[in-house]
Amino acid sequence: MYNLKEKAIILLSLFDFMTSKKMEEVLALYDEPEDVLKEIIPEVENLVGKENYKKMLEYFDKNLLPSYIDALEKDNVKCITIYSENYPKKLLDLDLPPYILFCKGDISLLNTRCFGIVGSRVPTAYGRTVTQSFARGLAENGLTIVSGLAMGVDKIAHETTLDVGGKTIAVLGGGFKHIYPAMNENLANSIIEKGLLISEYRPSVRPTAYSFPVRNRIIAGLSDGILITEAGEKSGALHTKEYSLECGRDVFAVPGNITSAKSAGTNRLLKSMQSALVTSYEDILEAYSITPLKNKKPARQLGFNEQIIMNTLQDGEKSFDEIQIKTGLEIKILNSCLTTLQISGLIKKLPGNEYMLSGN
Repeated sequence: MYNLKEKAIILLSLFDFMTSKKMEEVLALYDEPEDVLKEIIPEVENLVGKENYKKMLEYFDKNLLPSYIDALEKDNVKCITIYSENYPKKLLDLDLPPYILFCKGDISLLNTRCFGIVGSRVPTAYGRTVTQSFARGLAENGLTIVSGLAMGVDKIAHETTLDVGGKTIAVLGGGFKHIYPAMNENLANSIIEKGLLISEYRPSVRPTAYSFPVRNRIIAGLSDGILITEAGEKSGALHTKEYSLECGRDVFAVPGNITSAKSAGTNRLLKSMQSALVTSYEDILEAYSITPLKNKKPARQLGFNEQIIMNTLQDGEKSFDEIQIKTGLEIKILNSCLTTLQISGLIKKLPGNEYMLSGN
């Protein structure tokens, strides 16, 4: 299944201390990558330290590689290394491309036209609406949406893409056995079924504060461009912007309220001309000379709360307060559902904060 070069990388991935940078340094000591399979040479100790070197020798003597590969296969984990034929060449634009990607799902998505969407982990209602609108439009027009499975903008981008039958890739900051945050585990499983989950960390590795910013380079490298929908001054999404600029990717940002701290980061990017200003997904399609598909209806199943709202509006238009009273939904949840239904084209907002079904 794997050639010798690939097996050499998989062997090195057994060790938690073996980052992509460390792999690069270790492999530089050998004439060919596959020579690692023959011997862990003494010079490696200078790079990894005495204790880690002893651990490598121990693993090598026990010949753990075959059982490791078997365990990965039983968990439906596929390994793509920098020496694999289907390794996404776009990642080679990074200063430090990942030497291995652990994958669960449709690996063909790695070599499709990808676009990254990132932003605040605690977006405002405006940020949620903007993210849904862009993710929906781009996914419906055939772009694979890439993000990091974090709360907030990442989660919204993944969910919206799946809702419209689009394809999405989630790049993790740890191994598959430690989905973070844990509340996104169901979403991760949905992405495995309908998209792709990837990580440069083997399944048992726990995420760390360091691993999340580092994984952002993969989001940038896989994508033709990235969109920051909403971000504060210190948002982690700005790390993705840096990686994007370093590897020659396009950076887009949505302008936000100048009085909102949640938009301070995106507004600064626009002011300093580090990103292109966009106000609709069509702006991004135009930048890549993609002709928008017309009149495509979102193929999504209504959630329980959304269905209650739709039923409430069956007998005519109603005000926000009337809907809230009839449905009994909390205001925050009701606002979110109404926004989603509007973006889906299922309801319309009228003057006076009233709503009606689009077909009426």
